[in-house]
Amino acid sequence: MINHSEHLVAPPTAALEIDLWPYVAALLESWRLVLMAGVLAGALAYVAGQMASPLYESSARISVVDIEDPGGVSPDDRRAPEVLTLVEHGFIMGTTRDNYDQVMLARLRSRQFAQLFLDTFNIYKHMFPEHWDNVQDDWKNGFELDRGLAFTIFRDSVRLIEHDEETDIITVKMQWPDALLAKEWVNNYIVLFNDYMRKKTLGDVEKKQSFLIEELKKSELVDIERSIYRLIEAQTAIAMLAHAREEYVLEVIDPGALPYASVSMSPRKRALLGFMTGLLLSVFFLFCKILLIRLLARFRQHQETYQVDIYEK
Repeated sequence: MINHSEHLVAPPTAALEIDLWPYVAALLESWRLVLMAGVLAGALAYVAGQMASPLYESSARISVVDIEDPGGVSPDDRRAPEVLTLVEHGFIMGTTRDNYDQVMLARLRSRQFAQLFLDTFNIYKHMFPEHWDNVQDDWKNGFELDRGLAFTIFRDSVRLIEHDEETDIITVKMQWPDALLAKEWVNNYIVLFNDYMRKKTLGDVEKKQSFLIEELKKSELVDIERSIYRLIEAQTAIAMLAHAREEYVLEVIDPGALPYASVSMSPRKRALLGFMTGLLLSVFFLFCKILLIRLLARFRQHQETYQVDIYEK
């Protein structure tokens, strides 16, 4: 008679062979050490939080001004041939593009402009105050500034730029231990960027106008001269717009204000986080120790079995 109960018993697997009791026993035996490790880590984190300087954050909300009006001069005037009209349109409207907002955001985040900001307002002396002589207004003992390191610190720890794709609102944030400096930096960053783009536009206009004037001297056709005059007029309108508009590229919706509350983690939260981290790390190392001991024991057992088999053969 066949015993069907034998077929109901599942064969032993690696998962069934895992014994959790040594880990539980080790944890019950060493719970005092685990708790002490958590308390020690929490105390160290609390002391570090007390010694750390508070960090303040000031933020400003801005939007990109869409510059599509070249000053009322339309290049679609049909007084010139069709080919010249297309050239005029590209020449005048070359200041804008389909991804204009993305380009402005990239320039706002760019290394080139960030370095300009650091140089203009001498942010370096605040980053390395131990090497700055306030009396002489210069670096101490011939200190050589690492501008690459300063930019990295500024990019990773001071400046933060966020873009809301739904509303196209850009938020510029500055974090620094001095609340007043954080406010000044975030507002100056936007003002300087408007001036930076204004100078860039005026430089482009000057180059285009110089080119057009030279071409005007060479031209002998009336239609071409009229087109060139319209192009010069359009560039003059763009220059007037750049001079007249204070918020040339970036419009400030909400300027940076003086922060009163620190954004740094409080010492109590640091202590709690340190306590939990100490507990987890101590349990992890305890389990690793038990696992290593069991692996060594299994390795020795395997060696002994292998030697016995060889001896019997």
